[in-house]
Amino acid sequence: MHLSTVAVALSLACATAWKAPVKPARHTALAATSTTPSTEVSTSDASAEPLLLRAAKGQVVERPPVWMMRQAGRHMQVYRDLVPKYPTFRERSENPEISYEISMQPYRAYETDGVILFSDILTPLPGMNVPFDIKEKEGPKMPPMTTKAQVDSMKLMDPVKDTPFVGEVLGSLRKAVGNDATVLGE
Repeated sequence: MHLSTVAVALSLACATAWKAPVKPARHTALAATSTTPSTEVSTSDASAEPLLLRAAKGQVVERPPVWMMRQAGRHMQVYRDLVPKYPTFRERSENPEISYEISMQPYRAYETDGVILFSDILTPLPGMNVPFDIKEKEGPKMPPMTTKAQVDSMKLMDPVKDTPFVGEVLGSLRKAVGNDATVLGE
């Protein structure tokens, strides 16, 4: 599934799940006999899972979750300082240390509820025998596939073999944020 599709689905799920906390009933006997569903925010297990994940599951949460799409971090000076050192998008996204660093920048700066893997939907293409690059300020560039032979040259990708950096970065992000944030990736 495309990462932006996931983001839209999460946005809708989170907006639906958030409800203003309701004060608990004063009389527990009355509250126990109520037949209306509770919208009371549970804080007993609030730290069991990250806020964004609980909201995406449709659970009532204490506040709307916040996260930044990977593109949104481009406004940050710390990100712009990396661009000259790693001039291509693929250098930044396919180098586990750099992808991890870029993914963590918005989290560190804003304490977001979600950390999004710095990557791109086109990342699997080289593993499918489709060359591409993402040019700064131009976007994705790839040769057109105009013949049957070019299409036939495509292959099924093996995510572990062809994009090992994705799993490595996702694991590092999960370890770094624990249950303080949800890690989102491709």
